[in-house]
Amino acid sequence: MPAEDPHARWPNAVEPRRSRPWAICVALLGGLLSLAFLAGTFGRLDGLDTADRLLGHDRPTIGPNPERAASRPPGPGERAGGGPIPAADRISSRVLARLDALAGTRSAALEQGDEAAFLARVDPQDTAFVDGQRRLFGNLRKVPFDTARWRTRGNVKTVTADGSDPERAGTAAAWPVTVNVDVAFEHAITGVDVGPVPETYVWKARCADPVDPCTLIGADGAADADTASGFAGFPAAWDLWDLAVERRPHVVLMGRSQDAATLRRNAEQAEQAAGYTLGAWRGGPGTSPGFALVLTSSRTSFGKLYNSDKVQDWAAGYALSMPGTDRPVGGVRMVVDNDQLTGDTTFAPILLRHEMTHALVAPLAGPGQGSEAPTWLAEGFADWQAEADRPLTRTITDNIRALVAGGKFAGEPPADTEFETGDEARVEHAYNLAHLMVRYLAERYGAERVCTFFANTYAGKYRTIDEALTASFDTDPDRLRTDWAAWVRKTV
Repeated sequence: MPAEDPHARWPNAVEPRRSRPWAICVALLGGLLSLAFLAGTFGRLDGLDTADRLLGHDRPTIGPNPERAASRPPGPGERAGGGPIPAADRISSRVLARLDALAGTRSAALEQGDEAAFLARVDPQDTAFVDGQRRLFGNLRKVPFDTARWRTRGNVKTVTADGSDPERAGTAAAWPVTVNVDVAFEHAITGVDVGPVPETYVWKARCADPVDPCTLIGADGAADADTASGFAGFPAAWDLWDLAVERRPHVVLMGRSQDAATLRRNAEQAEQAAGYTLGAWRGGPGTSPGFALVLTSSRTSFGKLYNSDKVQDWAAGYALSMPGTDRPVGGVRMVVDNDQLTGDTTFAPILLRHEMTHALVAPLAGPGQGSEAPTWLAEGFADWQAEADRPLTRTITDNIRALVAGGKFAGEPPADTEFETGDEARVEHAYNLAHLMVRYLAERYGAERVCTFFANTYAGKYRTIDEALTASFDTDPDRLRTDWAAWVRKTV
């Protein structure tokens, strides 16, 4: 994870699947760069208006010394007789220009619902690849998008037939040319995303000659490390299955076509959780307007979606922030184990509310500013919001009562390491204590003040959690923690 990740102050925290009605799982809030870094990155990309600059040739070209031109071989980007090769004449530029055109053609074909145009430049000899691209087209047509377009993003690797330098003007012997290039599918789901988010693919194409429009011969996901944000977002639900989609006013549910009936049954439950979550927020504008939810009963898919294979096998769900093309977070994708929604009718709405709370506030994330806000705030806030309309459960009070009785309650909110351990009992204590900390703040200062405190802290307004507590509640942090510890002992 990049050091300037705006979510570095929210370390990954996981919680196991459990039958406890309040139990909530992992919220992954990582994989983003700082706004300063992003601004620099996107500023550079915005300026790469030509294939020449996209390939890194944006420095002024200094012509060769005429007296030396004949005594040395031409360098990259130079003619054989000396002098720079015009950008448009370079092999790499020709190829990239054609892939730019291909990206535009496929974007227009998707918008217009023209499957034939979408598949026109796909290698017809590779029937499996054609079928996969046809399925992708059909899946994407089922999803409501405000934005849906492909754009080349660089990281171009060009191989010529004769091994010549792709930065030279190509002879007939240089062709055909094979090229790999990162291509972002920039998309914004209607009513869900606050800005476009890129899913990055690697297209492989073959260009027969200097005027051939090029044929797409392969497409796979890019590596996270090869993207500017450190997050490729591949595979999405539409890359894995023949997709079923259910739309409600505030949710878009996606899953396998064979699970369409289950998806329909859970759609109303998800919409109810969305309505509650949106209505419970008191922290101002800038949050997600709705939610994208992927449901799967396949544990293999659960860990594979969006390259989330680091999610623990015992997790029931997670909310994953998606880097935006022009902002730290453009949207969030939630993934939930469908069995968890059908196995416990009490647990299911809390699970959905918890993950939706993470998704709701994710767009508020500001650039990394050295904030030391702890995991207890992220997880405690989501837990509290999920159950703010009901009293504390016996499960929570019994769990913390045992901790206090055993002399293991130190009177402090849980450290980040308590959320990261493999000890399930310690993780359970951590989530319960985090919940109690935020609940105490809400009971003492009110929900609106707590939401504002969370929003400002999450946006990076404060350098430390103590600074945030002092500014938000006009009290000494140590005294606040002492009062909270006394309240915990009394409450349980």
